[in-house]
Amino acid sequence: MSVKADQLSTQEYIVRWNQFLERFIVFETVFSEYTQTSKNIIKGRCLVGENLESLNEYFQRNLRVFKQFIDQVTLLNPPKELREINRQLQLVMTDYVSSAEAMVTAFNEGDELNLYQKLTTSRQQQKSLRIRISELLNQIAVFKTQAVK
Repeated sequence: MSVKADQLSTQEYIVRWNQFLERFIVFETVFSEYTQTSKNIIKGRCLVGENLESLNEYFQRNLRVFKQFIDQVTLLNPPKELREINRQLQLVMTDYVSSAEAMVTAFNEGDELNLYQKLTTSRQQQKSLRIRISELLNQIAVFKTQAVK
């Protein structure tokens, strides 16, 4: 059972999100590389030892760690004035997890063409979600700038 932390100040909240973003970028890069490697395997442009089965296992492991990471994000207790933005960020992160889960599920559903299409679709969804995350974080930056004035 997870318990929300004490309410953060605006500055602490922004620092925490910056820290989370650094880790998120690592996961984003990993998922991007998995997708590209999968596509290369499907096209036959891969190393001898690369195969979809082992890639799927690595993907699943990283997805588990990613989900634990997202669980930490949901524990943030933002200042009152940032609660709505935080709620929206949490929804976007949840959607991102769902998209990553769809990628893992695609490995077990059908042929390579189907996998290729689902990976491409999931990456497009993730791109839209990254843009939304950026927009929300920009709102926090605007809020911080207004609070300083």
